[in-house]
Amino acid sequence: MEINLLNLIQSIGILMHLLFLYHIGIENDEEIKQLDEEIKELNESNSQMEADMIKLRTQITTMESNLKTIEEENKVIEQQNESLLHELANLSQSLIHSLANIQLPHMEPINEQNFDAYVTTLTDMYTNQDRYQSPENKALLENIKQAVRGIQV
Repeated sequence: MEINLLNLIQSIGILMHLLFLYHIGIENDEEIKQLDEEIKELNESNSQMEADMIKLRTQITTMESNLKTIEEENKVIEQQNESLLHELANLSQSLIHSLANIQLPHMEPINEQNFDAYVTTLTDMYTNQDRYQSPENKALLENIKQAVRGIQV
């Protein structure tokens, strides 16, 4: 827009110069031809800039449409995330409730504050069962299996 305005101002200046020359009676054909050529070039430049502006407007409209689509997709993802977080919270509470009476070695009974550490320890126990071969640990693992059997996922 600014460039078109600048070209328009230049065109007006040239036209005013032509009018001035006409009014004072100077009829220099060569100068008039040169000014006509400049006006023609400015008009061509304006036309090209207007075509470029139309392309830019189209690109902007496409980008805005794409942005709106992405925002809508993000909204759906946020809703899904909220739903998953809610489900995770419910599963965490179910696990805490099911394992409330089972104490892991060197740990407090499971609660919301030590939940992550408790689950990490459980994961380690099941991943590395070869390190937990004592009869007490085998009994503990079996009690844990029984306790979580009823949790619906």
